[in-house]
Order: sequence, then structure tokens, then C-alpha cells
Amino acid sequence: MSHLWDRSLGKYFGSGLKRFFSGIMLSRVSGLGRDLVMAYAFGDHPAVAAFIVAFRFANVLRRFFGEGPLQSAFIPQFEEMREKNREEAYLFFQKLTLLIGGVVMALIGIGEWGLFLWKGSEIAALTKWMLPSLLFISLYGLNVSFLQCHHRFFVSSMAPFLCNVMWIAGALTLRHQEGAAAMMGLAKWVLCGFVIQWGATAWQLRGSLSWRGWFQGGVNHSGVKELAKAFSLGAIGVGATQINAFTDALFARYAHVSGPVYLWYANRFQQLALALFGIAAVNTLVPLLSRVIKRGEIERGKEIFTFGCRRVIMLMVPMTFAICILGFSAIDLIFGRGSFTPYAALQTARCLSAYALGLFPSTLVMYYAAVLYAKGNFRTATLFSVMTMGINLGLNSLFVFGLGLGAVSTALATSVGSWFNYFALRTSLKGWRLGMGVKEFGGVVMGSGVASALALITRWQCTHKVLAFIIPGAVFVLVYALLFRKRLFDDRSSKASVVVVEDH
Repeated sequence: MSHLWDRSLGKYFGSGLKRFFSGIMLSRVSGLGRDLVMAYAFGDHPAVAAFIVAFRFANVLRRFFGEGPLQSAFIPQFEEMREKNREEAYLFFQKLTLLIGGVVMALIGIGEWGLFLWKGSEIAALTKWMLPSLLFISLYGLNVSFLQCHHRFFVSSMAPFLCNVMWIAGALTLRHQEGAAAMMGLAKWVLCGFVIQWGATAWQLRGSLSWRGWFQGGVNHSGVKELAKAFSLGAIGVGATQINAFTDALFARYAHVSGPVYLWYANRFQQLALALFGIAAVNTLVPLLSRVIKRGEIERGKEIFTFGCRRVIMLMVPMTFAICILGFSAIDLIFGRGSFTPYAALQTARCLSAYALGLFPSTLVMYYAAVLYAKGNFRTATLFSVMTMGINLGLNSLFVFGLGLGAVSTALATSVGSWFNYFALRTSLKGWRLGMGVKEFGGVVMGSGVASALALITRWQCTHKVLAFIIPGAVFVLVYALLFRKRLFDDRSSKASVVVVEDH
């Protein structure tokens, strides 16, 4: 049964964020633990680099079907259909699940056949075991979209925790084996982890969907056909993003035999910050934003958009500064033991700082793209994604082949591409404001700089690796909170009343 009531936007955002944040904290912290175990057990061994390249290769299609354009197209369309006919919307979800499952299984079969012909390669052998995980990742992503539309964020954001537990168990079990053999066994553990991750969200669907819907007719549905048109353009853009991710690993491998390892661990830290603060804020508001835009309430949609952008700025700008000054301390504290050498920690920290420069634009790119998708405009975001891919490939070629800058340059190229993508999207949505002027934004930057300077002063006084992270980090948070405590907790931008739909 659905209940409609008015709530302030701040309360809606806060309740959803708490549920999303509590779940994603489990998944991201466990992901950090996974990387810690990997670094401790295997260090920057070349076999780990091969494992990472294989993982990237096996997941090239992940964002086609598991996340990205499919979710962005599904949420506004599902919300629109649910407003008119709830049962028809649920049937649309079931038919789409069957179709996606069939298409992905066919692609896995083709991929496995190609890998069977590509014999003698360590990367190909690892990919053969990881490729089937694409099916469970895709179905998991669709389940997550469904749950988020019902304001159910905890399980959808917590499920990767279960996959990480399997990954950690595998790494600990195989840590005494020779590198290549250990990675082959780990690929099987990871596959099992993705199966469990999907199972957790599938269990949450019980009671919401009728069994008859799974067997009623074929996969033909008007909603599926409409979604396919929107998805086709979005898929091109995400294809560009995935090509970037895969080619980054290849460029890093060319720059240094263990380059993909440094990028991998740096990217994990960057994704942790992005997920805990950026993605959490965006994903909490996107279903509501899509619903309002689909109703034609553009002014209210702009209010929601501005509300989210202000919070993104207040969180992601200081996060960029904090990562740049505390990155090495964090990596040395977490990974600086076992087989992970000081040299590996330094290289990883350099890559992390380069990635951090793209945190702010990466978050807003997702937010701007969500507005375009809700309007049914997939073409603009697609063109800018392809443009970003070209920029990234060009910069990687220049940095690695021309200037010989090493693995860190691939992370830098990614951040530069994110800034280009952000400015392009902002130009295309002129009426959708950040809600913060140049003077106010400059104040946030300057405040973050002051907090960074004071944190660095305390960092130089600390010799123990634990204190070298905790004390400067505490100083940074304290100074920033004192400078912006009123803005951080000011809800003046959220007084507009919104209609929230929840299912119980």
C-alpha cells in the first residue's frame, strides 16, 4: 500500500542517505579490507596485475547491463509507469529482467568460446572464470534500481559486502600459494561472491512481484521497447567509459609491470570517497528528481537539483584536499605491511592524488546526466562521454608514450577527462544551477586550503604511521567543520515541500 505525504526535502534526503550510507559503509569498508588483504598477501606481484587486467576485461560490459545507462533509463520510466499502473510497472520490470538475463547469457557464451580459442594466455585463463559473473552483476544492478525506486537503500548498497567477504576469504585461503595459481583460485572465489551479492537483492524482491508475471507471455512489452531506444544511446556513452577503464589498465601495464596494481588500489580509495559522499548523495535524490521531472514540475526539479549540488560541493571539495594531503599516510597505514613495499605505497599514493582531482566533477557528471536521462535526452550525455574517451586516450598516449610519466599519468588523464565532461554537461543545462556563487565556492576552496595547511603542519610532527594519519585527519575535519558548520547544517534550501512515495 502506498502512502502520500509532504515532507521537507531535507528530511527526505536525510532518511534516504542514512539508509544508503549505512549499507554502503559496510560494502566500502569491507572493500577496503579486501584490498588490505590482497596487498598484504600478494603485494604488487605481476600476477596480481594480470588478475586486475582480466577483471577489467571481464567487466567491460558490466556497466552496459549492471549499472549506468540501464539504471538511468529504467528509473524514470519505471516511476512514470508506476504513477499510472503499479501492476503494469512491475510486469515491465520482470520482462526486462528476463530479457537482460537472456542477452547477457548469450554474450557470455560468445565470450567463453573466444577465450577457449585464445589459449596459452594467463589473462585469458583468468577471464574465463570471471566472465560468468557478468550475469549476476547485471541482474543485481536491475534489482538495485527497483529497490531504490521504493526508497529501499540499505540492502542494495550493502550486498557488495557479501561479495567482498568471499573475496577476502579466498585471498586469505590462497595467500601461501604461488602467484599465478593463487590468482586462478581467487577468480573462482570472486565469481561465487557475485552470485551471493545478486542473491541478497533477489531475496528482497519476494512479496513485491507475482510469480505469474515471470511466465506470463514472452519478453515483449511496450515498456521494454521504449527503454531499448533510450538505452541504446546511453550504452554508447558507457561503452566509452568502460573502454577508458580497460585501456587505463593497459597503459599502466605498459608504463610499469605492476602499474595496474597501483591504479587498482588508488582507485579503490577514490571510489570509497566517491561512494560514501558523492554517489550516496546523488543516488538518494535521483529517483525523486526523475519522478518530479517526469511530472513536468521542472521548477521543483531545479530546487531538488540545487539542493543536491550544494551538498556535493560542501562534501567533495574538502574531500579532494584531504585525499591529496593524507593519501600517502592512509595508504601506508592500510597497505604498508606484508608484501606491499614502501615503493608500492608511494606509487599508489601518487595515483590516488591524481584521481582525487576528478572527485568533484565526477560526482556532478552523474547528477547532470540524471537530469538529461529523466528528460529522455540520452544523446547529449552520450556525445560528451565519447568526447571524454577521446580526451582520455589522447592524454594517456601523450603522458605514457610521449612523456614517459608512468602509471600516475593514467589517473591524471582520467581526472582531466572528468573536468571536460562536467563543463560540457553544465553548458548543456544552463538553467540548472549549482546553487552556489563564485564567491561562496571560493570560500569553500579557501577554507579547505586552510584546513589542509594546518593538517600538514601537524603531519610533519608525527613519525608513527597511525598518528600521521589520525591526528592530521582530525585537525582537517575539525577546522573545516568550525569554518562551515552553519552551511553544513543549513536547510534553508530544502524548505520546499515535496511529495514522497514509499511502499510498506
